[in-house]
Amino acid sequence: MIQHILTLIWNQRKSNVWIFLELLVVVCILLAIMDSFLVDIYTYKRPLGFDITNVYQVNFAKDNTQTGDTVDYRSEGESLLQVVNNLRQCPEVENISICSSAIPYTWIASWSPLKAASDTSSSKSYYQVYDVMPDFFKVFNMHAEDGSSLYEQVLQNPGQYVLSYDLAKKLFPTSSAIGQEVKHVDNPEWAMQDRVSAVTTPLRKTDFDRSEPVYYQLLRTDKDLLDDLQEYKISPLAMQCVMRMRPGFQAEDMEAFLQRQSERLQVKSIYVSTVTPVSDYRADRLKSRFDNQAKKIALVAFMMANIFFGIVGTFWLRTQSRRAEIGLRAAVGASKTRLRGQLYGEGLLLLLLTLPIAIIYMANMLYLDMPDTDRLAYTGWRFFTTFGATYLVLGLMIYLGISIPAGKITRMNPADTLHYE
Repeated sequence: MIQHILTLIWNQRKSNVWIFLELLVVVCILLAIMDSFLVDIYTYKRPLGFDITNVYQVNFAKDNTQTGDTVDYRSEGESLLQVVNNLRQCPEVENISICSSAIPYTWIASWSPLKAASDTSSSKSYYQVYDVMPDFFKVFNMHAEDGSSLYEQVLQNPGQYVLSYDLAKKLFPTSSAIGQEVKHVDNPEWAMQDRVSAVTTPLRKTDFDRSEPVYYQLLRTDKDLLDDLQEYKISPLAMQCVMRMRPGFQAEDMEAFLQRQSERLQVKSIYVSTVTPVSDYRADRLKSRFDNQAKKIALVAFMMANIFFGIVGTFWLRTQSRRAEIGLRAAVGASKTRLRGQLYGEGLLLLLLTLPIAIIYMANMLYLDMPDTDRLAYTGWRFFTTFGATYLVLGLMIYLGISIPAGKITRMNPADTLHYE
């Protein structure tokens, strides 16, 4: 059967070569489209490593009329901690924590080098670093590498550092990072050295980014925070505060909540100025990406419409032009099923003949590093998914372009079609 169909295709090669070239171009275009969408969808659906549901940033301000020009960093830090403790006691608040440069989807970032204490090389790599108190991991519902609570693991294990999964594998590829010594190498004279307390699941900055190596420096107690503020002369207003509200709390309830707690939201000169949902930061951060995706989808939809009408129309006209041949075959005893099967076979076999060239095309694209292999490695399942989806879509289009006219022709009386021949 296949040999017979190949013979028919070869006998009609003058017309089939143009159809083959059209299919080849469409296959290459669809492969690029399918691969791009696969990477975007796969990346978007991967776990972020944190949960911002019902999480808010508490913004603080300072009443200078009470303090004048003098700055007492420790005293102001104590006031900040008291306001945070007041909020922690509210029944609507599930968890609350202080951090620095650590809120997801914000543009504020801090970078610092880190290496294994046993690494004696002079090279150093910089990673994004977050200063957090342990409650931060409860606020964002973060988990350890083994799936357990990251907060509980931090409390159980001594150490100042929490590494992301990617950084732990980079620094300690052959052993567990927990309990290992790591150190800053910014200044060799006072290189800070301490143990790794825990390892997180892979962490991603946004929904469209791959996971990256980052780490957390722990401020385990209020005293640690106050000592840092005083030693480095950091204003408490430079710190960030995040809180998770209990399930059922709505964003529109925040104003009423703040009004009820108004007397507890100021201690000495430090007071709560505004409260912002972290989801707002996500919307702002991803707006350009979503806009680009919308444009991409619109462009792809336009291209798919053109491909659809092009492929369906081509095989529709091809089938219509062979009405006399089909009628003649029906007149000599060919069944409707056999006639349709032969037409489907010709169309699908023409499509399959593009497969070797399509594989060469994709291999060349990989050689030129055109597909996105940074967010998703080009593995076997990615190959079969993109090629399978491409050939399935085109196969359905070819089926549709053949089935409707072929159905009409095979339902005709063979004698009525013989005059075409």
